[in-house]
Amino acid sequence: MNYDKAYALQKEMRDSEEYKALMDAQKAIENDDTAKGLVEKFLMQQMQWEYAKMAGDKDKEESFMKEQQELMPMVQANSGAQAYLQAHVRWTQVSNDIYRIISEPITEGMKILEKAKQ
Repeated sequence: MNYDKAYALQKEMRDSEEYKALMDAQKAIENDDTAKGLVEKFLMQQMQWEYAKMAGDKDKEESFMKEQQELMPMVQANSGAQAYLQAHVRWTQVSNDIYRIISEPITEGMKILEKAKQ
């Protein structure tokens, strides 16, 4: 397999407006402990909320959702944190789309496991 196209994709991703915006937003909050703390807390709570949803733990899911709702006004009041999280959402959408596209041949090779379940 020739990896040149994978490296070309990596370069294209780094050259994208969404990636550049994320890196700019990250650099902007690098020395802002308040904004950085809000972002870290928000993203950590978001991951915990997603894990609780996947685990089917309704109590934890509701608890993390409430924490997110309580944190949101502080994030919205901090322009650096807000800009970073907006850029993060846009970059996540792009990277998820790319992952979905490139994962198709990977999952096709795993279909044999679906047949084994039947």
